[in-house]
Amino acid sequence: MKKWLCIILLIVLVVVISGGVWFYFKNQRTPSNSSKSKNPVTNTKDALTEIPTEILKNKFGWLGGGSNDDGRIIVEMAGAWVRPHPGPLVWDMMQKTAAGEIDFSNADDVVKVYQKNNLGLLLTLWPFAEWDQKNLSNVVNCQVSNLDEFLNKNDKKGRGSYLPQSRCNPNDWSAYQKWVNTVVERYDGDGQSDMPGLRYPIKHWEVMNEPDLSWKPGLDSDRLSFYKQGPAEYGELLKQTYIAIKQADKDSEVLIAGAAGGSSNFLEFYQTLFTNMKDASDYFDIGNVHCISNDEQTRDYNVTAYKQVLTSAAITKSIWVTEAEAFYRENTTADQNYESTKTSVTGALAAGAEKIFFTRYSFDDFRTDMSQKIETGKYPNEEKYRDIIKSYLK
Repeated sequence: MKKWLCIILLIVLVVVISGGVWFYFKNQRTPSNSSKSKNPVTNTKDALTEIPTEILKNKFGWLGGGSNDDGRIIVEMAGAWVRPHPGPLVWDMMQKTAAGEIDFSNADDVVKVYQKNNLGLLLTLWPFAEWDQKNLSNVVNCQVSNLDEFLNKNDKKGRGSYLPQSRCNPNDWSAYQKWVNTVVERYDGDGQSDMPGLRYPIKHWEVMNEPDLSWKPGLDSDRLSFYKQGPAEYGELLKQTYIAIKQADKDSEVLIAGAAGGSSNFLEFYQTLFTNMKDASDYFDIGNVHCISNDEQTRDYNVTAYKQVLTSAAITKSIWVTEAEAFYRENTTADQNYESTKTSVTGALAAGAEKIFFTRYSFDDFRTDMSQKIETGKYPNEEKYRDIIKSYLK
């Protein structure tokens, strides 16, 4: 009896010692959650669930552009958003064949430099790739003038990006949607295939820009034409792009391309789209309008006129003004430009605009094209912009 009791006690002792040894080595190999890892994982779903609140609450941003733009001046002026224009997400710039690898180097650099300065990004997706467009049966009709300012050869502003000469809907929708899906997946912050070093997710995507601008050709059509097709074709582009974006990130928000202005010449494009495509509102989350010093009488950056177009189609959407200026060019001073900007901001927000992206950094910049940063006079531009913006910060 004593012999069996000793054997049992010996077995128990061996089990206890073995368990202690296992527990010791397990904890040596796996640090506890309270200790700091030498290589902490930051690119996880938990770490990148939302854009910082201080960015989301801010209603103001600027167009960004140029290889040297880092957005610091936007922060100095109390803004929190940037819309690179045309930006790095041009299909032709990023992928050279349907099966080719997507080059994210330029796009990653843009995202990193703006996020370093704590800016939220609105990124435009450009559906043009010359290798894809050449397969269109109507490719000749898709080509813009050799004078177009967004052609690489005509870039005099140092944008660091360009648009190809052919600008119609993609020929290969599958290849295009795969590109869109891959781009959104890289910046959505879900921890899967994310950009290394992504600080917070990108959730706002714009489907091209001003397709209405040259729908009815005007005096500047040779200089600037973003899209060579009409409302029906743009509706299909909007739909296909929306589907690809949402497949990658269902929580993202899609902006329809910004209307070039508030005149009937521009807004008729969207009226036609909404009339003929009854489910068009299913394929964007945020409305979008521009005002480039061509609608002085509205004094609300065209928000009221644009909202009427949505309302007439029974569409209820939030509205962003993604290009805003109130510099009425002739016979104005910097002080007058400041006052008209202040008035238009008040009017736009009162009319329902949720965000406003200014195009100019200086009230004494009297050029007739939208501005990049330039050296101007002694007018207190930063102070004046802060004066406008800070009254709306909460």
